[in-house]
Amino acid sequence: MTIDDSLQQQFDFMFDACDMIASKCRMHQWFYLLLTSISRDTPVLLSLDDLHWADTASLDLITFIVDEMGANIAEDASNAESTNLFIVGTFRSNEIENSKGLQNCLQHIQGCCNVSVTEMAVQDLSSSDVNLMISEALCYSQRLTRSLADIVFQKTTGNPFFVKEFLHDLTVENLLVYSFSQRTWEWNEDLIESRTISDGVAEILIRKLMRLPKDQLLGLTMLSCFGSEVSLEVLNLVKNSYGHLDIMQSLDCVAQAGLVKRTDEKYCFVHDMILHSAQAAVDENERNSMIKGLLQTLVVRTSGNCDDAILFIIVDLISRIGSCRIHGAESRLLYANLNLTAATKAIQAADFASASTCIECGISLLDQGHWERSYRLSLELFTHSALAEWAQGNTERMTKSIDEVFNNAKSFDDKLRAAEIKLDYEGMTGTNLFEANAFGFHVLEQLGVNLPSSPENEVIVQELLDTKQRLSGLSKSSLKSLPIMSDLKKIQTMAILENVMIRCYQSQSKYFPIIAIRMVRITLQYGSSKYSAVAFAAIALSFVTVFGDFTGGSALARMGLSLLDVHNNRLLPDVHALTYGAVILWKDPIQSVLPHLLYGYRIAEKSGYIGSTGHACAMFYSYRAFFSGSELSSLGKEVALFMRKSERDKRKVMSLSFLPISKGISYIGGSTTSQDTNDFIEEEDMDQFNNNHEFAVCECFLVVKLCCDVVFRRFDALKSIARKYIDCRANGIAQYVNIHRYFYGGLVSLHFYRENRDQFWLDRATHAISMMETWAAESVWNFENKLYLLQAEYHYAFDEMEDAATKYRLAIESSQKHRFVHEEAVACEQAAAFHMEMGNKDLADELMKRALKCYQAWGAEKKVDLLLEMMK
Repeated sequence: MTIDDSLQQQFDFMFDACDMIASKCRMHQWFYLLLTSISRDTPVLLSLDDLHWADTASLDLITFIVDEMGANIAEDASNAESTNLFIVGTFRSNEIENSKGLQNCLQHIQGCCNVSVTEMAVQDLSSSDVNLMISEALCYSQRLTRSLADIVFQKTTGNPFFVKEFLHDLTVENLLVYSFSQRTWEWNEDLIESRTISDGVAEILIRKLMRLPKDQLLGLTMLSCFGSEVSLEVLNLVKNSYGHLDIMQSLDCVAQAGLVKRTDEKYCFVHDMILHSAQAAVDENERNSMIKGLLQTLVVRTSGNCDDAILFIIVDLISRIGSCRIHGAESRLLYANLNLTAATKAIQAADFASASTCIECGISLLDQGHWERSYRLSLELFTHSALAEWAQGNTERMTKSIDEVFNNAKSFDDKLRAAEIKLDYEGMTGTNLFEANAFGFHVLEQLGVNLPSSPENEVIVQELLDTKQRLSGLSKSSLKSLPIMSDLKKIQTMAILENVMIRCYQSQSKYFPIIAIRMVRITLQYGSSKYSAVAFAAIALSFVTVFGDFTGGSALARMGLSLLDVHNNRLLPDVHALTYGAVILWKDPIQSVLPHLLYGYRIAEKSGYIGSTGHACAMFYSYRAFFSGSELSSLGKEVALFMRKSERDKRKVMSLSFLPISKGISYIGGSTTSQDTNDFIEEEDMDQFNNNHEFAVCECFLVVKLCCDVVFRRFDALKSIARKYIDCRANGIAQYVNIHRYFYGGLVSLHFYRENRDQFWLDRATHAISMMETWAAESVWNFENKLYLLQAEYHYAFDEMEDAATKYRLAIESSQKHRFVHEEAVACEQAAAFHMEMGNKDLADELMKRALKCYQAWGAEKKVDLLLEMMK
């Protein structure tokens, strides 16, 4: 294998595997949509039998369906009656202890909101039920069968299958016979009573099997080696494994006895108790010998070139034998390779639980020193193990597999796939983004990407200026006409750069613009890739945050959007999150970006690549919608759904980011009973977020709290937190609440300055006005009304009453014109307070009525209730 072949194999492995992970999400979503579609107009019953045998993939699907049912009822309570799906699942209570997956599934389902769960235990038959069953079987009255029924009930405890087999056993042993001469059934109650059945129905079944002819028992035992069923194709391959035994003929005879059932495609046991009895009919050594014979026959006759179904039967037989009973280095290596092949196919089918089972079996077949003697096999097994465990959320096992690769791989190229898994995991959990970034920088260094050890602002500015110069004159058409990147090493480097860059954005690292610059330069030199659109969106954001170049940044962002037409790739959510969430809104009406952000989230959800940026689209949408005056009730349902799905996907960072806006909507919308904003967030909580370097969350809580306190005009409870955190990360990369921190922070600062003439507050207020003037020059739509209201409060603070009155009027008119209904409400209420102090009571009353209508349109029910009470 050449280096290029090896690199292509690694590249295909990771991104095909990522596609398979996404396909699992897509399959879940599509199956749920199918169920909801067919149940929209007519009730549908979904029956799921024998859940105690269900595999992890099936249980995951069931959990997803129930979870989505509850979530969609919560999202639109008015359509709750249209949920016409009824799910019935059955399992044996005595088997649930053997299925941890089923236990977790049931626990999750019982905790789902808006889903009615009813548990029904199907008990064994009562004594009278057994009597009725025997009465109907013998065509006797219940009075005549009562004595026999009492004995049968005592022996079987009312298990229906046990009752049936016990009665059959009595007839075979002539303890229950029909007398043709007397035309009556006869039985000896004393003999039946004396029969001991210590192992219950199993003992009866084993005794029944032992009465079979030898060839039939052997055929049944061979069938049990494969499990509950086996295809005719497999039986044809092994039918002559034991001399002259015709296994098909033997099984046909057993089928006539009612122990197995034959279809056109397979044989299967009619009951699992018969399966267990067939397995127990021979001792363990004989059974293992039989499985080995079947395994060797299948391996030889398929010559390693078998279809997937037979491959998984082979690895299942290997697992049944166990690695400790397989001897010979050649056989162990062969079987380990077969398990690796099966695991790869399972990953491609997004069946990660089966993949883990195969990998675990394959690893158990490796001998000591396997990294020296079987290096490539060991590398593939542990790398696949890391991926399979990561996909299932098994952190500890994933980490062990990654460490095994890192400690034994001979080159960094061999570590790269495990490194990518670790990067994805650390970015997903967000437990320590700084450590994740450090690891990402190490990976990039190994790929030949050298980043400055500590980027100074001067370095960042100079590199951005150089890049800006390179991009001057570049048009959409020339960018789209760049050759497609073909260098696999560069494509893989771009993938890692994009991964690390997103983490840097989340942690507000100075490396964010540096990495964006590297990605743009690689694109210009080696051609465009699906990561290039993200690079242009990131460089556009850097121009906005570093230079304040809103026009140039927006132009670059739109240029990046054009690359989506070239590659039509799954990174659209990444591009939309950065472009519409943080760049274009500085020029375009903020309401216009909302559909694009929601579209980015929907695309991520439908494609399965929900990832951090899919949730980021939802997060940007939530904050932009809240601060643009979207109706709170509907928005609250959307945010609750986003938050639940981020928690389901274990996106800790994103889940935490939704918390402030969720609390704000709930607080203003009226679902909270307390009127004390301290219930919203305590200063100690802000300190904890800040100490944990969760600056974005800290800033979001501050801004939402500022908004809430301005709406409810409760400034005193805010003073301590505002003074401490009003400058929180003012120059950070996270800009999605920066506008509103200046707006509401400026209003609060002017209020406090009017009270105590503290220069601290005046400095913050004048800075907020200065920022709003800069932004209003770029976008009148988004910032004019905010600037007018800040100016009105400023004039009010300096007793410039005529100017203040003019600015209040302009703020109200601009808010209405640009459709910021919540800010129109705030402006009306602020103006009403001003005019009340000026003695203009009629105008103040009129403004308060207008504020009330605006708050009602916004859905601020709690505020509306307070205003109505005050107006009385």
